[in-house]
This record gives sequence, structure tokens and C-alpha cells, in this order.
Amino acid sequence: MKKWITIFLLVLFLIIVIYLVANLSAGRTTFFGKAVNSGVFNATNSYVFASPLTASIGGENLRVTVFVLDDRGRGIAGKNVLISCKQPPDCQNLGVSFKEVQPQTDTLGRALYDITSSAAGKYEIQASIEGVALPQSVTVVFR
Repeated sequence: MKKWITIFLLVLFLIIVIYLVANLSAGRTTFFGKAVNSGVFNATNSYVFASPLTASIGGENLRVTVFVLDDRGRGIAGKNVLISCKQPPDCQNLGVSFKEVQPQTDTLGRALYDITSSAAGKYEIQASIEGVALPQSVTVVFR
């Protein structure tokens, strides 16, 4: 009896796997929304974050990532992104420097910058797209 139950479960498992493979390969499966090449970005849907949030002064980088999204949450490719300090506004005079890694958004709507600082401090970083500042910002610390 155990042998027949095992065979039945194995056959059932194979049927389910074949069904899933057939349905997933029948159409195009998209796990992430495709970026649109043109479109209006939504500042409240877009976001900025940094990783890590804390770094050592004198050369350690913080990576700032900005995602430019439309009303439906799809990335918008080809948008120029600028980042700057919101607080204090003169952080570049204090030793903070921004390196453009990928200032124009890619197929995911993503732009990348690296930040370094020669002086310790806490800085609020904001992103702007087409002159419009995102309402969200990220605070980074250099020690």
C-alpha cells in the first residue's frame, strides 16, 4: 500500500511540474516591470536610498541609488538624475564629493552615485530629476 501511495504522489508531483512549466513558458513571464523609454515620472513613486548608511572619512564610498518610476511603478529609462546635499546645503565645501557612476537611468529606472567625504558629518542627500526634487531623501554619516 505504501508503495502505491508513493507512486501516486510522485506522478501527481510530475503532473504539477509539467503543468507549471507549460504555463510559464507559454507566455512571457515578467518578474520585474519593464522600464519605459519615455514617460512622466512620479516623484512620490520614485525613491532614493544609500548603502551603507555610514562610512569612514578619507575614501570609503557610500552608494546612492535612485529609482525613477512612473505612476504604475515602472522604471523610466533615460532620465538624468542629480544628487546633492539637502542639509547642510554647502556640504561640498565641507569635503563631500559625488562621483557619477550611472547618472542616467537604466532599463530598471535606476541611477547610481558614489559619495565620499574628507570630513566627518551627517548629511541629508536628495535627488532631482528634470529639476524636480524627490520628496524622499536619505541621511548618511561619515565618521
